[in-house]
Order: sequence, then C-alpha cells, then structure tokens
Amino acid sequence: MGELVEAFISGFCRSSNETRTVACEYERQPDGRLKLTEFDCNHEKCPNSSACLIYKEAVERESGEKR
Repeated sequence: MGELVEAFISGFCRSSNETRTVACEYERQPDGRLKLTEFDCNHEKCPNSSACLIYKEAVERESGEKR
C-alpha cells in the first residue's frame, strides 16, 4: 500500500441544500499520481451526482496531482 493522503473538500450540496465538507482519502501510486479510495458521501446513489462540484473536485485532484 502506498502513502495515504487526506483532503477535505467543501462545497454546496444540492441534495441536502447546504454547504458540506467531504473527507477524501487518496492512495499515492508508484508513478506519483493519487487514486481516490474513500469519498465521505454517497455519490453513487445521489440524484444530483452528475452536477456535484464536490465530487468533481475530488476526481480532478486524483487525475491532476503528482509529487
């Protein structure tokens, strides 16, 4: 297992109609990229998941951050 990196992302949640802070956990891969392993929200079942800016930011960190 690689190094674990935690991030907290805040944004507006349309489903709960309020600001939320979501805890994310990434695992650093051998090539330096991050892989999202935990997302403290039920994104898969959310009716607004296609427009979720919090999840979008989490995925952007996964695909864009290298050490």
